[in-house]
Amino acid sequence: MKQLLLAAFLSVSAGLPTLGLAQEDTTSFDYYFNQNIQFQPDVVTPNQVLGNPVGEWHVRPEQSVSFFKALAQSSERVNLAEIGRTHENRPLITAYISSPENLTRLDEIKEQRKNLTEYQGPAIVWLGYSVHGNEPSGTNAALLVAYRLAASEEAWIQELLTNTIVMIDPMLNPDGMGRFAGWVNRYKGKQLVADSDSIEHNEAWPRGRTNHYWFDLNRDWLLLQHPESQARVKHFYEWRPHIVGDFHEMGTNATFFFQPGVPSRQNPLTSELNFELTEKIGRYHAKALDAIGSRYYSQESFDDFYYGKGSTFPDINGGIGILFEQASSRGHLQESVNGDVSFPFSIRNQATTSFSTLQAALELGGELLEYQRDFFQQWPAKASSDLEKGVIFSSNDEGRIKEFLRILNSHQIKVEQLAGPRKIAGKEWAAKTSYVVNFKQQQYGLIKAMFETRTEFTDNTFYDVSAWTFPLAFNLDYHHLNKDELQLLPLESSEVSTSSSYVGSDNPVALLVEWQDFRAATALTRLLGDDIDVKLLEKGSRLPVQGEPREFMAGSFTVPLPAETATRNALIEKVNSTLADLGLTVYGVDSGYSGQGADLGSPNVSDLEMPKPLLLIGEGVYSYEAGEVWHLLDTRLELPVSMQHAQDLGRIDLSDYTHLLMVSGRYPALDDKELDAVKSWIRDGGTIVATRGANPWLVQQGLVNFELLEPETPQNQNRPFSERDDARAEHIIGGAIYEANVDLSHPLAFGLELDKLAFTKAGTMVFKPATEDFVTVATYTESPLVAGYSSQTNVERIKNTPAILAQGYGRGSIIMFSDNPNFRGYWLGSMRPYINSLYFNKAL
Repeated sequence: MKQLLLAAFLSVSAGLPTLGLAQEDTTSFDYYFNQNIQFQPDVVTPNQVLGNPVGEWHVRPEQSVSFFKALAQSSERVNLAEIGRTHENRPLITAYISSPENLTRLDEIKEQRKNLTEYQGPAIVWLGYSVHGNEPSGTNAALLVAYRLAASEEAWIQELLTNTIVMIDPMLNPDGMGRFAGWVNRYKGKQLVADSDSIEHNEAWPRGRTNHYWFDLNRDWLLLQHPESQARVKHFYEWRPHIVGDFHEMGTNATFFFQPGVPSRQNPLTSELNFELTEKIGRYHAKALDAIGSRYYSQESFDDFYYGKGSTFPDINGGIGILFEQASSRGHLQESVNGDVSFPFSIRNQATTSFSTLQAALELGGELLEYQRDFFQQWPAKASSDLEKGVIFSSNDEGRIKEFLRILNSHQIKVEQLAGPRKIAGKEWAAKTSYVVNFKQQQYGLIKAMFETRTEFTDNTFYDVSAWTFPLAFNLDYHHLNKDELQLLPLESSEVSTSSSYVGSDNPVALLVEWQDFRAATALTRLLGDDIDVKLLEKGSRLPVQGEPREFMAGSFTVPLPAETATRNALIEKVNSTLADLGLTVYGVDSGYSGQGADLGSPNVSDLEMPKPLLLIGEGVYSYEAGEVWHLLDTRLELPVSMQHAQDLGRIDLSDYTHLLMVSGRYPALDDKELDAVKSWIRDGGTIVATRGANPWLVQQGLVNFELLEPETPQNQNRPFSERDDARAEHIIGGAIYEANVDLSHPLAFGLELDKLAFTKAGTMVFKPATEDFVTVATYTESPLVAGYSSQTNVERIKNTPAILAQGYGRGSIIMFSDNPNFRGYWLGSMRPYINSLYFNKAL
């Protein structure tokens, strides 16, 4: 039956047209494998499924899936699994390729992998391709790699598959890949065009690098904000591969890079032995690339510092992660300083280093298994010698806690809950809302990486962020525990409410929801979307609930209830059912009279309206930041967001919108008429919310009274040329964590518990201190750097300057964030003021 299905499939695909390639003959596999190989005739080839040779057209996601399905049907060496779905509901697939004997034991071997210090079975190698959708050579090479493994009669391949399970993830980012493949195929002619300025090589915004919400999935392995990453990391922990190959592309004028990278840029938590093994494997890549005449380099670029990348995440999880970077053709053929780079050439290099990785895995298999066993055996000793024995963190915001616990649990980190109140380091830690992570567990290294606040580094040059401290991102109160502190804590299993509850009498006068829970914003969107009358407490209030007074913080929202019993009960039921899945508490208050704070009929209880935001996108706008806003509103807040191109700003009728959302980017200068229209819209009640690189535009257009601090010109120190890179790095903030004091009385701070708020700072744009009162929401502290690298010059320049400014403008307002409060979708702490700017803008 298997062969009949395959024959039917091939009879359809065999009639597809093909075009010849001018650069290389890829109709046979000799070009890609640099040798004549005997293949099993019954195993389907990529050409048969695609209808053309690999490299002639860019493979589309559905074609890749079709090939791997056909390959699994035709070869006893291949099993195929769907491990998840993308935002656009495309399947995420993994092919397991090994000997038939190993494949029949997959479940047994996976079970054995749970005991990582005793495991003696086959080595596990995971080859992951094209996490950036417009770096397509990897995805196309995956077809060739899988076919050769499935069909080759080579003796070394048979030996490899006996001793190894190869897992191939052919497309880590199908949604981005689909965008890119559609673009370059659309503009391909029969005569290939190498001109770099041709449209084929210049895809439209937002381009195919990112996923559906324009996130870089290669930064999400640690953060787990997207279904692609969640599925991939779950699968990773099921198998704990010994080697992970991470296949990318870089600039067209480059050659080929493989790790290890710059030795001094390795994360200190990664062992030297990891670097040595990576370098030993690298010699296999060098030999293989030498054999086909491809140029390459290693240890001169990139770093291995941020554990949220596909090539670095394995290093803190007992594996060897290897980054590969191929000069990109960004289409089918493109000119470069090294001559024209063809798509088949880029595919060949990726296939070649895939097999050099597998050759290394075969010959170094014993060392790899021993390395991983030792890796996990050493953690108890390292945890025992660490003066820090654990960490405690706390918040009354169950929404943020729930999300943080989800991430920790996904990384197999055990978390316990404080069973009784305790005083530690001069602070009271409440039961039920305080959580503890004991360092003495298998994930010790990853825990250290997630909770540390390192500020000193051997090398100050970073390819990505230099800090990502999770409790700071989540705005949690936290403390590192010593041995005595940890031993005194009464602990129990952690839990967070997942269903909402109602607390109140049968005949309340109003319902209230507290704003400090992150999920309350979703609740507010739902209620406003149902045309329910909702009002904001601009001041705190003490109101009776079941006869007992209860404090409600400013920012809580209330739903007034009618006196008529049936109507009131119907509204209570509607509110409770609408919010049932959010895990919130809905309070029914007995009276609108406070006696302390705002009564429910007070002028300080104002109407709330459903936001209708417009997000500016398109060419010139930083797609990552735009995607983070879209993702926040669409998935967390359940708030529809319109999007239009930034270059059309002068022609957009803003009267249909409540908010104009602007992220870093280039925005058009407006003429007098266009600028007057924007000003009129703000005066009539509109709100502009700007982050990071959008702020200079507001200053240049004269829409705000604030000024930017001009960067200082570095002084000539007659330093040698060899120090140039270090000198440049001193003036860059690539992703450090800065702390600010927050005015908790300001509406943009409603819901925050701590008077300190951390931001990821990237870039050196700085506001001058404001000259008027009541406009500064948050100010960087006297010593603002709390984690990551930032030069002392930058620290001095940024300290005591505004982090958030909010200026009234008629009945509207302009809100400016010095940094990106929505960084990578996981920075839930600084998201709070951004969310407040959407709902509480009328309270400014």
